[in-house]
Amino acid sequence: MSPPAQIPDYTILPITLPATLLVGAATHYLYLRRHAPKQPAPHDPRSLFVVNVPVDATTAHLRALFTGIGGGRVEKVVFDGDRGATCGIGKRKRHLAHEVGDGGEVWDRQLCKSGSTAVVVFVDKPSMDVSMKTARKLSKTRVVWGDGISEGVNIPALGIPRYLAHHNLTHPSKTHLQASVNTFIAAFEAEERVRLRALAKRRREPDDDGFITVVRGGRTAPARQEEANAVLEKKGKDKHEGFYRFQVRQERKNRQMELLKKFEEDKKRVADRKNLRRFKPL
Repeated sequence: MSPPAQIPDYTILPITLPATLLVGAATHYLYLRRHAPKQPAPHDPRSLFVVNVPVDATTAHLRALFTGIGGGRVEKVVFDGDRGATCGIGKRKRHLAHEVGDGGEVWDRQLCKSGSTAVVVFVDKPSMDVSMKTARKLSKTRVVWGDGISEGVNIPALGIPRYLAHHNLTHPSKTHLQASVNTFIAAFEAEERVRLRALAKRRREPDDDGFITVVRGGRTAPARQEEANAVLEKKGKDKHEGFYRFQVRQERKNRQMELLKKFEEDKKRVADRKNLRRFKPL
């Protein structure tokens, strides 16, 4: 195998990628240097800039790597885009989620694109110096990638289990889906109750000038059954009344006939009263 390319100011740290079912063990080269960004940060003096990070790299992998070579303690690892790196698949790129949560992520683990970078932050500057010095001494020794990771660290598996988990997260079970729907509906109904109470309060309370703000909405139906029946009866009675001209003429004629009838009744009643008061000699 040809030796790795030498890059000025970088220290080469060879590692061995373990064999898988389809691919044998392979040698991978990390390039390290002191972190010196254009925009300084407080943790820069105790940080290392790592190039050509493996695609399956996690904080646990890099912490175990520097612990295994006799370096210092790692505080944290900041990957490309603060664990927001994009992973290329063909000509398309997609954003992979690092953790499974309530935000709808469909990947249980984030992968980095080939040749990505990371910033390893140590607990103090002496730890960083020791790690850099040890990496220079191990330039011809290969460390197995992933050895030394604590058993308590849960790292989702790759390969077929990764895509099975992706399928399960993409197509959740009916129970999980029903629980999500119920949670959403409960939250929506709670917001609606709060909104309706606020509207009702605004209808009752006047403002600083003594006016009551007119808002949309109100009683959508009568409060009692009697009122509801009255409203329905009125609606049925007034439906299409006076819509046509002949209806208007007929209505006017009916009112005239009714007035004439009442006039005749009143005229007869007056005549009857006069007859009762007329003197009748014996």
